[in-house]
Amino acid sequence: MASHGKTMEASASPERVWRIWSDVGTWPRWNPDVLSIELEGPFVSGARGKMTTKAGGTHQIMLRNVQPGRSFELETAPIPLGRFHFVCEVRPASGGASTISQSISIGGPLGPLYSAMMGSRIAASFEPILKGLKAAAETEPTP
Repeated sequence: MASHGKTMEASASPERVWRIWSDVGTWPRWNPDVLSIELEGPFVSGARGKMTTKAGGTHQIMLRNVQPGRSFELETAPIPLGRFHFVCEVRPASGGASTISQSISIGGPLGPLYSAMMGSRIAASFEPILKGLKAAAETEPTP
């Protein structure tokens, strides 16, 4: 399964980035694609919820492989016979900064076709998302 993604540097610490990324209540403020999102419980592996996006309507989501402070995966099935698998990571960079990345792989019976048709275009949409996350983390007041 092909993966398509983007990576960006942020001057904010990984802890700050993670605090915002793992608080889904903040997503509509900095993620230009998310209109609303709800999780049934805490931000942990197996958590389910729903997300409404500008382009795709409302879809069920599930978090997988949540590694607090480091990464999480989000799965959803917004298209027939296709399943989106997003991987979101924050890693320490030099000087207390962070490297943030988001990628997508598309599975399901039509996954390879969808990936070839729209994988790169979806990955291009990660740039404004990561820029929004970066800006939110870099301007967040120190707790």
